[in-house]
Amino acid sequence: MSSPRKIGTVYNFQQLPDVAKFPFIIKNRKRNLLIQKGLFVYTQSREGYLIGSIDKIIILNEYFSDALTIKSYEENNNPNILKGFFPSDDFEYAIAIVNCFGIIEFSEKEKVKIKKINRMTYPATPGADVYVVEQSILNEFIGFNTEYGLNLGNVKVTRCPAMVNMNRLLNKHFSILSISGGGKSYLTSVLLEELLMRERGTPSIILIDVHGEYSYLSEISELKDKIHVEDTTYFQIATSKLSAWSFKKYQRKLSYVQVRELSQYIQELKKDEDKQGKYDLTDLITLIEEDPEGNKSTKQALIGWLMELNRLHLFGGMENPNLNNILRSGELLIFSLENEINIRKKQIIVDYLCNRLFFMRRLNKIPPFLLIIEESHQFCPEAAESKAISKSIIETIAREGRKFMACLSLISQRPKKLSTTALSQMNSKLILNIKNPYDLKHLMDSSEAVTKEYADMISSLGVGEMLLMGNAVNYPIFISVRERLFKSPSENNSLTQTCLDWEKKAINMDD
Repeated sequence: MSSPRKIGTVYNFQQLPDVAKFPFIIKNRKRNLLIQKGLFVYTQSREGYLIGSIDKIIILNEYFSDALTIKSYEENNNPNILKGFFPSDDFEYAIAIVNCFGIIEFSEKEKVKIKKINRMTYPATPGADVYVVEQSILNEFIGFNTEYGLNLGNVKVTRCPAMVNMNRLLNKHFSILSISGGGKSYLTSVLLEELLMRERGTPSIILIDVHGEYSYLSEISELKDKIHVEDTTYFQIATSKLSAWSFKKYQRKLSYVQVRELSQYIQELKKDEDKQGKYDLTDLITLIEEDPEGNKSTKQALIGWLMELNRLHLFGGMENPNLNNILRSGELLIFSLENEINIRKKQIIVDYLCNRLFFMRRLNKIPPFLLIIEESHQFCPEAAESKAISKSIIETIAREGRKFMACLSLISQRPKKLSTTALSQMNSKLILNIKNPYDLKHLMDSSEAVTKEYADMISSLGVGEMLLMGNAVNYPIFISVRERLFKSPSENNSLTQTCLDWEKKAINMDD
């Protein structure tokens, strides 16, 4: 460790230091602009290299600790005269309160290589010097991968690059949470840029794009060869791949008797040599109508339920797109739902995609993948009465996906409405500004790492600032998200300009 920078001295203050915190007096506070809340510092304790971060900064001045002094100061016509008698500025000092993280044990061969981090069992020593943690040690302490990590921005205060380890972030799932307009889509774009610009070792990426926010990426010359956009207007589910119980899932009003009858009709179609295993809902409805032996009331009910499904225009003879043919490592497949209004139709699409992807990944027929679901509270809601079609499979992938390298990312602006089961399995959380107290409480209920203290910090984050916590890092850190390399055409849209464009369009239509 080369020439550490001393910034203060440990001292006794309000029954501190203890094993959890220690205070220190900041050296040359007015010249030390770097000393801010969140800065990582260390001191040499009896147990070794004690590392922590500044949690609070307090300014003290004994001259202004007495009410009579302040009263005299305020009532004096010329306060500078009073300062001449009492040099209060010279007695002002700052105290930093540090949250202790642990005792670092270094490798004997490499003095900057961390061997392990131990718990503190003894407080910091009053009178000991306090230093700023060097960047090389900080990177290893947090768990960054400086060579192959994903550059999401800079660590707040220290401003060192936040090179997040891809394996740790993706393999145990992660969520991106924020209020509307808090920067979720922006952060997701930054993450996609980092993944797509890696040369090797990147999974296939599937993005459920509810509002069509990411289609612009396919027009970027540096990325377009790695991006494929699917408009779900032409999405088609292969009817032959569905069992009778799948239809029960998509049409809950089917009774068990009707499911049993439907299963027999499906088996009959599968044996039809003329169909060669390819048929659609129209074929199934026709077969039921022409059956002379079936129960009339059961047949009529089946036909009615199947015709209702057929009106969604989702079920055909073949799967479109064929997922086996378009999923490739290091490439992005976007399913754009911007033209879909029917929530039931969107849930069926997401349910089918999730089931197919997870099934094929378990059989090792497709590469490891990262599935990103925007507006995930629509597809995996918390409320018991919300029987979202896609909820079950999303929760299954959240619980079991990591065993098969089927990675999941849930993005939501309403954590309270997102399934606790799914959210609790997101081992890493990228949290931007959230102000709703119910959402914050839901976060605390679904993750032990989100304490009341962190919840208060989350509610005060600015646009472009996030808290990263969980499996991706050893300790929670605040990050300023970097600028996107490629701009979205809608990035600079304003309400005024949109109104002007509309007025111009209306005039042209009148002409």
